[in-house]
Amino acid sequence: MTKKLIILFVAMGVTYISQAQGYSRGLASLTDTPAAAFSTQTPPAFALRTNLIYWASIVPQITPNGGIEVGLSQKMTFNFTGAYNWFGLKGTDDSNKKLVHWIVEPEVKYWFCERFNGSAVGVHAIYSKYNVGQYHIPLLFDGDKDIPNDKGSNHRYEGSAVGGGVSYNYHWMVGKRFGVEFTLGAGFLMMQYDRYNCPSCGNHEGIYKKTYLGPTKIGINLVYLIK
Repeated sequence: MTKKLIILFVAMGVTYISQAQGYSRGLASLTDTPAAAFSTQTPPAFALRTNLIYWASIVPQITPNGGIEVGLSQKMTFNFTGAYNWFGLKGTDDSNKKLVHWIVEPEVKYWFCERFNGSAVGVHAIYSKYNVGQYHIPLLFDGDKDIPNDKGSNHRYEGSAVGGGVSYNYHWMVGKRFGVEFTLGAGFLMMQYDRYNCPSCGNHEGIYKKTYLGPTKIGINLVYLIK
């Protein structure tokens, strides 16, 4: 009888131990699931953008603009933006004030976290053609230095500019699809233009070249994200 009880207790103990081990293995299978099984959300692949600063100017000198940004990898994007101001094409003898220009800016960005999220640095190029009359634009068009108090607003400048630079960008999400991106960049421009004397801005004064160093990008961009 004693032997039968010992055998029975041993059998019950073995059964209990095996069940406990099976339960512990089940817990381990739940807690030790590979991290790859929990996939993170893929960042957006595309984004449409427009620079609100270009739209903030007083009519009719607003500058319609837009761009598209494409993801190249988890942390890199390619952005292509353009702007065109066609207002003030016709001048008169009394006033030939205009800010006609178009500009294209390709840029490659590196995002510190992931694309379209947080901070990024970029490298951009610039090409522009312009026809600017009777505007004072510091650092770009300085006027005639031989004429006292001539700050450039008594002339018209027609030419092109090419250059590039680096930028810092910060993207802030304000909704599921919308974001605001702040941009500031600096670099250089190589400019060549014909200068005309106003008021009719028709008297050609010569061809000028200038190398500009300073800010090349500034933006408060409204961004629409596309998965």
